[in-house]
Amino acid sequence: MSRVELNQVCVNIMEPTKRVSVLVPTRGRPEMMFKALKSLWTTQSKQDGVEYMIALDDDDQESIEYFEKTIIPYMEKKDIDYEIHVVPRWGYARLNEYLNYLAARANGAWYLFFNDDARMKTKDWDKIIDRHGRDFKILRVKDNHEHPYAIFPIIPHDYYVLTGSISPQQMTDAWVSQIAYLCDIMENEYDIEIFHDRHDITGNPETNDDVFKGREQLEGNPGNPMDLNSPQMIAIRYQTCAKIMWYLKKQGCDNSHFKKVMDGTGPAWDLLESNDPHGLTQSRKADASYTPSQSTSKEEVARRG
Repeated sequence: MSRVELNQVCVNIMEPTKRVSVLVPTRGRPEMMFKALKSLWTTQSKQDGVEYMIALDDDDQESIEYFEKTIIPYMEKKDIDYEIHVVPRWGYARLNEYLNYLAARANGAWYLFFNDDARMKTKDWDKIIDRHGRDFKILRVKDNHEHPYAIFPIIPHDYYVLTGSISPQQMTDAWVSQIAYLCDIMENEYDIEIFHDRHDITGNPETNDDVFKGREQLEGNPGNPMDLNSPQMIAIRYQTCAKIMWYLKKQGCDNSHFKKVMDGTGPAWDLLESNDPHGLTQSRKADASYTPSQSTSKEEVARRG
């Protein structure tokens, strides 16, 4: 049995030692992954303070070998701060577990969730994140989805410590975004732009692979306890909102939006709708008597476009 050290367990929770932790799970796309990482490395202002936390499946021998022969030597030569974790294959249905695993080992003041089919378009993106200091906000960057969700959410360290995870459910962008809108902590950061080269968005045949075709989405079947809109997941989402609002109140931050939703005196999704000019979500406005303790028919209506 290995020895458990207090410092090793607690140090990255107590105080971040890095500026940004980039969290990137990947499978079966080693060359694409290299391009995604290069788009970040070649645009960040400096190497200091940015770490790359990468997760590979233990049965993905192609990616493991490509990292060993190509990507790791490149990172060593460029003095890039990285950790590569080879983990059991949890699969797309458990995507959030890869992120939670990496976040538990990360040291950044901010966590950026990135994809192997994404490309960073903005020079000095890390300095733009730095501008937000230790704000308790979810940063929503510009992307080619034009969706009101934060597709590539930038999440503060304090959010992870307070809630205990990036997300307990697979649909991480939807999970984080719905909480951010209910708690009024979503902040548009359009000075950062990320291009998502996903096949159904761009038509790129390179991304129309087995990874894309085999995506299992836990949304649309609320009878499944792990579905985004199951009663079990909704209850956890509400609890997460309550923790955030408790924390912000302790910090002296008033949040009238959440209080109105709780009291049934204001709509739940007006902030989301203000970021949805193309109507990509099907959302109904809550009536004056609605509160989060009521049934899901009115609350859980935000859908992916």
